[in-house]
Amino acid sequence: MKFNFLSKINLKIKKMMGINIFLCDSCKWDWRGACHHRERPNATSCSDYEKRGK
Repeated sequence: MKFNFLSKINLKIKKMMGINIFLCDSCKWDWRGACHHRERPNATSCSDYEKRGK
C-alpha cells in the first residue's frame, strides 16, 4: 500500500507542528539490502515508503 492521501496530510500537519517524522522507522523496506536511498535512516519523505505490517 503506497502513501495514500490521508497519510500525506497527516505527515504535513505533523511537520507544520514541528514534529520530526522519520519514515524509515516504520517502513517495510528498512533493512540492510533493501533500501539504498542516501537519506536512510532519517528520511522524512520517500517515494518508496510502504508501512510495515498489515
